[in-house]
Amino acid sequence: MLPTDATILKTLLQAGDAFVSGSGLAKDLGMSRVGVWSRLEKMREAGFTFEAVRHRGYRLTGEPDSLCESLVLAYLDIAGANETRIVVLPEIDSTNSEAERRLADAAETPFVVIAGAQKRGRGRLGRKWHSPPQGNLYMSFAFRPRRSPGRMQSITLRLGLAVCRFLNQAYAIPVKVKWPNDLIIEGKKVAGMLTEARVDADRMRDLVFGIGINVLGGTKGWPAEVAAHAATLSLHAPAPLRLNRLAAELIPVVTGEYTAYLKDPRKPGFAEEWSAYDALDGREVTANRGSEPLRGTARGIDTDGNLILETPGGRRTAVNSGEVSLGSGGVLF
Repeated sequence: MLPTDATILKTLLQAGDAFVSGSGLAKDLGMSRVGVWSRLEKMREAGFTFEAVRHRGYRLTGEPDSLCESLVLAYLDIAGANETRIVVLPEIDSTNSEAERRLADAAETPFVVIAGAQKRGRGRLGRKWHSPPQGNLYMSFAFRPRRSPGRMQSITLRLGLAVCRFLNQAYAIPVKVKWPNDLIIEGKKVAGMLTEARVDADRMRDLVFGIGINVLGGTKGWPAEVAAHAATLSLHAPAPLRLNRLAAELIPVVTGEYTAYLKDPRKPGFAEEWSAYDALDGREVTANRGSEPLRGTARGIDTDGNLILETPGGRRTAVNSGEVSLGSGGVLF
């Protein structure tokens, strides 16, 4: 059963531009009209706006640009995707770290940790992830796959492509995937992904897929070295974005693709689908593999998710780890 505030918001969202009777809400919730009014007033303080008309009721006219658990739950319930448990926090050290702590405490999976800000967000190779406190999403999905690590090696690519495809199809935002773990628009990064796992013997015990997405506003006020190579979804979206709605929509996208991956890790046609959104295809790049940089032209991925690099002599090499930069070791994007 939905919490009271989430039920109120669900009713108002489903009504659209129509008014919802205050007395009807009170009756459905088993509370007084004053109780309903009090709940709505607290929501106003959290950034919601409502229109109230005597003898007609209430309607929702605006949502906050910050995370609200009740609103995410309302959107999830409307979509019929409320089977995944969520934890919504205004701020955390790292959503991946919080997911790992909950897994260690035997939390039931799948679940999702969502935060509005991170104090110690991290990326691949131990890098710090810039996590500004307004208008962005930091989400970590926790699973217990019970599969061999070899069967999970391309999971980040599959989940990243699913998010990319969704943003293109549902929001007409021209997002592309950059191997192995970034989403970009016009050469600027809008999201980064980090997958971490604990392995027992030959089985993957826990897996956490974390994604940080720059959603609202611009990059003003960000560190110069970050702003030069970053963008937000809203800068390229044809219509205004709703942060809480997007969070709710991404949950079934990721969990659904994860379930599909467990059934078929080597999805037929995956490499071809990747090519439709591939930011590197045909670009001159350098793959930095420790002390051995490899230069060539990116030619998509193979069925295992490795980057295919064609060297000047025409030889094709599969790259399964490392960082990729444009040209001969230029700017990472």
